[in-house]
Amino acid sequence: MNELTTKGTYKKVDLTVNGDKTSQAVAAQKKREEKLFPLRLNSKTVIYVKKENQNTHYAEKAKKKIGIE
Repeated sequence: MNELTTKGTYKKVDLTVNGDKTSQAVAAQKKREEKLFPLRLNSKTVIYVKKENQNTHYAEKAKKKIGIE
C-alpha cells in the first residue's frame, strides 16, 4: 500500500519494485476472466458472469442484489 510520510501525505507507489509480481497477478486475472462473459445491468453497469448466467433472469437477480433500480 501507499506509505504515509512524516508530513502526513502519501508517497507514490513505485511500480518497478514489484513489477514482476504485478504482471503475474494481471496474467492470472486475465486467465480467470477468459471463462466469463459480459452482462449489462443498465447503461453504466456491466458484470462478468458464466455463459449459462448470461440472461435476463440472472440480470434481474443481480440488479436486486446490487441494489440497482
